[in-house]
Amino acid sequence: MSNTTAPLTAANLAAATKSDRNRAVDLYRVIAMIAVAIGHWLAMVAIDDDGELVGGNALEFIPELSWATWLLQVMPLFFVVGGFSSAISLDSHNAKGGNAQDWIAARLRRMMPPAITLAGVWLAVIAIAAIVGQAPLAIQGAAAAAIPLWFLANYTIDTALAPFVLPRFRRNPVGFGGAILGTFLALEAMRIADVPVLPHLNWVLGWLAFQMLGMAWRDGLIPTGRTLVALAGTFWAAALAAVLSGGPWHTSMVNFPGMENSPTAPPTLALLLFGTAYSLTAIHFAPRISDWLAERPKAWAGVIAANTVAMSVYLWHMTAAVIVMAATHMTIGLSDAAVGSAEWWILKVPSVLAASLVLAPIVALVSRIERNALLAPRRAWNGSLASMMATAAATSFALKFWTSGNPVLIVGSCAVLVILGRTAYATK
Repeated sequence: MSNTTAPLTAANLAAATKSDRNRAVDLYRVIAMIAVAIGHWLAMVAIDDDGELVGGNALEFIPELSWATWLLQVMPLFFVVGGFSSAISLDSHNAKGGNAQDWIAARLRRMMPPAITLAGVWLAVIAIAAIVGQAPLAIQGAAAAAIPLWFLANYTIDTALAPFVLPRFRRNPVGFGGAILGTFLALEAMRIADVPVLPHLNWVLGWLAFQMLGMAWRDGLIPTGRTLVALAGTFWAAALAAVLSGGPWHTSMVNFPGMENSPTAPPTLALLLFGTAYSLTAIHFAPRISDWLAERPKAWAGVIAANTVAMSVYLWHMTAAVIVMAATHMTIGLSDAAVGSAEWWILKVPSVLAASLVLAPIVALVSRIERNALLAPRRAWNGSLASMMATAAATSFALKFWTSGNPVLIVGSCAVLVILGRTAYATK
């Protein structure tokens, strides 16, 4: 594409795609973002059984739906896809003599602008609401909008670690992978034994394990054919055994308020088994999906177009839901139908449709920021590796603290992200 003046449209990018590209990776990324949005919209509870305005989760009220999370929990696959893509990108970067901090900066500058825009908007909403005496309501909305951000907090750290993980993993896949897994299991045992603080290191190691699975996929270390089917089946059986054993692992593969032994906060052994099974199944079908997309230029162009707005959809889908909830609350009023009742499910149809209609123009507007970040020229990080890692850590903590629900931390986190956007993650 560099030798032509043709516009960077999805169709032109599709036509320029290399024949050996694993197109399933791109499709899985889009599916993951859409699945998360739909799952959140379906599970969102606006009014609890006492008629109070809340930002709850349907699983609190109808835990028998926990098995549905085995279809909609796609974040492990997203981290696997991220590890695959990072390995490709690092190989290209290192072949040109690039250093770690420049690669990390480039990846985060592509990834963070949509989140920083979200932070700026909610910071402004909170400020305006405070002036008119509605700050608590705005804080509640900002907390709900931040529900998807836990993923980005962890993805930021694992992205920053990728330049150091990849070469060590390649030198000794079994030894390095075994060390990560062994440490994870030791920390999991500590979590079960109620050891404080230390088990939270699995926030990093658990998702890092999925990233390494993606690296193994990229390097051709994952078996194929019947061997892969058997391996995936083994992990499915192990995941089922874990949640049905009567042990500490919940059937649900997503977190919800009031849950004991959350599968994701930090990741548990059950999630690791489930996520590996899910991802190995996706890897098994990837070659056929990739071939199918290669034979259908329009479908492949659609996948490319969807990838340019995927992060915007992911980050803003809860804001769209909050807007719908607030508008309904202030006009016709929110339904007090019992969560899980037939009426409650029927009302989900117009609420999901309304959230989609609200999200569409938001994405049309903010996705320009995402596309600009994706296409912006790469520039060197103006600092040391240590300063880049500190910036990544500050970003991750800000994203994590935003999800806390604490008003001071929400405002502070949004402010920190806006500052980082003006400095570290500026694309010009």
